Amino acid sequence: MISIIIPTYNNLDYLKLCINSLNNNSKHSHELIFHINDGSDGTAEFIKNNGYKFTHSESNIGLCSSVNKAAKLATFDYILYCHDD
Repeated sequence: MISIIIPTYNNLDYLKLCINSLNNNSKHSHELIFHINDGSDGTAEFIKNNGYKFTHSESNIGLCSSVNKAAKLATFDYILYCHDD
């Protein structure tokens, strides 16, 4: 199994497309982990309501910091970085 790290910055519509694509095009159940930069577009609520693992920052902390924070929640041996834009 693979832990997939997805940082996002107020991009809810593309994030939903990304999640749907991962779920519909893989025969495996991967661990999806998100880092929410800001999240004032409803991303935070969407992620929480769907039970995903996530980290959060009040502002955009940048790609590298976002990925590193979220990767700390990974429980599988392999980590894949994916982005939603």
